[in-house]
Amino acid sequence: MEDILQKTTTNLNNVKQYVTRNAARELSALSEPCHYPKTKRIYFELLNALKLTDREFKQFVLRNYKGTKAEKWVLWKDPLTNLLVYIMHLFLKDNDIRAFASTMVYYMIVQYSRLMNKQIRYCDADAFKYTLDTLTRTHLFFREKSIPNSLYYLANIMQSTYKDDIKDWNIERLILFIGAARHRISQSVKSFAENYYRSKKAGVSIKTQAEPTDDEDSPVYQIKVFERGTKAIESAAQKITSYRVTDRKALEDAKKYSKIKTSIATLIVNELSTPKYYDDIKVAMQLFLKDVTTVSMICGDDYRIHVKKLMAIKRTNAQLYFKAQINILLMKIFENIGFDKSYQKYTSQTQFIINSFLAYYITSVLRNLIC
Repeated sequence: MEDILQKTTTNLNNVKQYVTRNAARELSALSEPCHYPKTKRIYFELLNALKLTDREFKQFVLRNYKGTKAEKWVLWKDPLTNLLVYIMHLFLKDNDIRAFASTMVYYMIVQYSRLMNKQIRYCDADAFKYTLDTLTRTHLFFREKSIPNSLYYLANIMQSTYKDDIKDWNIERLILFIGAARHRISQSVKSFAENYYRSKKAGVSIKTQAEPTDDEDSPVYQIKVFERGTKAIESAAQKITSYRVTDRKALEDAKKYSKIKTSIATLIVNELSTPKYYDDIKVAMQLFLKDVTTVSMICGDDYRIHVKKLMAIKRTNAQLYFKAQINILLMKIFENIGFDKSYQKYTSQTQFIINSFLAYYITSVLRNLIC
């Protein structure tokens, strides 16, 4: 340790600026799907800032683990991994806790990037976004609201657990730290990757079905669209309830078409994200498609006209029809969130707007899968 310390620059300002700036930039960029931070150049830029050579540092790493159980383990001999740990040690010796914390975050970002490149090398942005939206509530990426937040959360855990060991350069505890940090990220990344490939497989299937190859006016094309519609109902209902995905395009379209207040729209969409509404949504979608006779009524300019007509029905001999099913579903939603009494106080016009929003949202989710 003394040899490498003597060769290292004592001015850490450049290193601190580099780490802090890049950690902040990468955390921001990680909000975008499929962003894998570049790691190759980091090692040499940090070495340059420390006035160390590649050969000097690699020799230090070999000496550091000589005689330990990690002597032949690949991860523990990785130069960049060790360099970031060494930089954390330097900041702690300098009593710069803030710089240490930034470096720990950067360390977690580097490990995440490497694992993601290994698990999902060629990334599909749509599948990536869909997967993030459909993770279980127990998954770290869901629980912490985002990937950047998750890495920051893990960095805080590692910081509080191993700070003293890094400062004292306790080699046995450092070996534990490197393994623990990698394991915590690896668990979440592997689970995410498994869900990603399932989502991608389903997404490719939907996309392929939705790409028309025939003329839209041809009977053959119309049959294909209607077949896709019946198949898409289950997928759309699952997307809303089981996968808890908010279709942003459908939401914005439904708000625009119905003129509803955003606060009420948000209440409805948030409450829909539970499996107990699956059957009601599925029935509503089936009733929406029941009287469709042209492709335009689903995918074209006649879509809004079709929904308006369904929501304008006042008398019918049918025991169950679209407008009634929408209202049944809406009442269940409001009763479950304790909003039913407030709803009853609205004017009939406002009640119609709210019902129309739900009708447009559900059918737009289905429409976006078919068209």
